[in-house]
Parts: sequence; structure tokens; C-alpha cells
Amino acid sequence: MSFKENLKKKMLIDTLSRTVSQSIGSPERPWKVDKETMRRLLSLSPFVLEKRRDLELYFRQVEPGIGEILVLDNELPLYGKTTLDDVTLRKSPYLKEMISIRNAIKILHQSDVIMSKGRDALRYVHDRALDLLDLRFEEKDIEEMVNDGVDALARGDSEAVMETLDLFVEILGYESVPAAVLVNDYVMFGSRHEAEDKREAFGPIIMYNDRTNILRLIEGTVHVDDPVEQEVIPRVALGEVEPDAEGYRVFRFLKEAVMKKERPVLQ
Repeated sequence: MSFKENLKKKMLIDTLSRTVSQSIGSPERPWKVDKETMRRLLSLSPFVLEKRRDLELYFRQVEPGIGEILVLDNELPLYGKTTLDDVTLRKSPYLKEMISIRNAIKILHQSDVIMSKGRDALRYVHDRALDLLDLRFEEKDIEEMVNDGVDALARGDSEAVMETLDLFVEILGYESVPAAVLVNDYVMFGSRHEAEDKREAFGPIIMYNDRTNILRLIEGTVHVDDPVEQEVIPRVALGEVEPDAEGYRVFRFLKEAVMKKERPVLQ
């Protein structure tokens, strides 16, 4: 699988994880876990579905017959170094099984095998899904993305342009520019940082209008909470001030930014 496809899969894994996390709630305000989205996430992980009794179990083998087991319920308990039979007994015992003192102790006290629950268990599944992806890249991988973006821009395919921009945003760790400084029909991303005076700043800033197919760049830093400085953003977007780059040159800038970046495996 290509780097681009692996990166898109990473972004999907991250999105699914965020959606499930929002459904978990808190001890004070429990919500129902979004099980359908969790199933999609698990399908991208090394956990394999095993149905036992009324349970939906997901098993990741660590050694023959023994592994890590996630129970898909509203608590999302994750068990470690145990078996499917053991978790089935603890979570859905038959009456005759509960008569045994040994089994009763297992059912009542599960701290010996519980690894985590809720968001912690979700995070573990998320990380194991990412372990399956090779997120290393070379210059040719980034050049391919540039070519895709340039071609989409030339064709006026705004959806494909946004897909390529999203990939670069993911690699570079760019964030959405605050809504207060957005311009109609534009999406804007940039490198968010704290300036020397502790004010919130963005720079560079990428701006794209999917209606007019206009792609522009502000290369410098803008203090987005400064009423005077922030005026440069709409003026560049509306063509009143010349951008630092426009059109296909923005993709070239993004490639250079990626190649200058320290390149550990993406997380």
C-alpha cells in the first residue's frame, strides 16, 4: 500500500476514534458507546471478532490461545493476558458456573486481567491500528501528492484539491484558522504557534475557495487576535493584497515545508 493510502487510512482511524470518544461520556453523564463506529475502527485493527454467548468480543492473540480481548459494550473493557473462555465466564456466566467459589471470585474481582476501560481502551485499539501502517515516506511520495493536487486544481476538482490539502495538513500538523478571521467560502489552515509576546499566531496560512477554485498562501506570521494584523487575511483572500504564492505554487511550497520537517514516523 502506498504512503498516500496509508496516510488516508491513518486519518480515518483518527476520525473514527474521535467519534467513539465523544460517545463515551463520563461517569457523571454516561452515554451509549457508538458501537457501529467502534466496529469500523476494530476492523482496521489487529483485533478479530469472536462471538461468545451474548457477547461481542474482539481478540488480539499475544501467544497461542492467550491475548488481549475487548468487549464491545458501553464500558469498553479491555482484558489482557487471558483467554476467550475466561472473559466469557467473567462477563456472561451461566448460573451453574456462578456456583463455583473460584468462578464467583473471578466474576466479582477482575482487576487481575483488566487492562483498561473506556477512552483508555479506545486509545489502545487506535494505537494498535496505527501499528499496522507504514507511515514512512520519501520525496517521491510527496511529489506524487503535489502532482495530484496540481492536476485537481487545473481540472477545477475542488473535492480532490481538498483531499490533497488535507493530506498535507495532516503531515505538517496544521490547524484550522479561527472562525473569527475566516472569509466566506474559504477554508484556511496554518501552523499555529505562540508568538514571543504570548499571543496566538498562525503562519504560514493556506487558504482555498472551493467555489472559485482559488488557492493562496500567506507565508508570514499573523497574530489572529490583533484586529489590525488579521485584516491581511481577508485582503489576501479577496485579492486586494498579493499572496506569497498562488495556484500550483502553493503545493510546491507545501512540499518544501514537508521535506524541511524532521521526519519521524507519523503518529
